[in-house]
Amino acid sequence: MSKYISKFFLTLLASVILFFVFSGLFDGGDHIETWIFTFGTIIIILLTFLIALMYYLIDLIKRKS
Repeated sequence: MSKYISKFFLTLLASVILFFVFSGLFDGGDHIETWIFTFGTIIIILLTFLIALMYYLIDLIKRKS
């Protein structure tokens, strides 16, 4: 289980770093930018959870067959 948790946090860290690097390309200053960062961060967290869950399911299926 620890390898899936480490994959989750590694993917989360890489995604957050890429999110903030690429967000620097767009120069804004609106109040909408705050909403974009908020929803973007929520989407990143949910997608990294799904990626870690997919690794777990793939390993589970490999062990059963």
